[in-house]
Amino acid sequence: MPTEILATAATADDSADVVVADGDSLTVALKGLTDDTARVLVLLKDDAGAYNGVTELTAYDKAKVLAAPGTYRFTRVAGGTCGVFSG
Repeated sequence: MPTEILATAATADDSADVVVADGDSLTVALKGLTDDTARVLVLLKDDAGAYNGVTELTAYDKAKVLAAPGTYRFTRVAGGTCGVFSG
């Protein structure tokens, strides 16, 4: 069942943490695109609590499968309208 991770908007914003458990995977994708400038950074939380960029979602690469366990955050870059959901 699809779940909203980050509401659609054009402003910079961070999602809440999303946890992928060991042995699980999560498909995430952009939604609500209005043009090709949408960009969302996918960050992975490290052992010290800092978030590190691991990939990104764009108008040209709209979906990813997160197969590694961990705590993720999604950061929308201001400018392009989009949101993020999991499937």
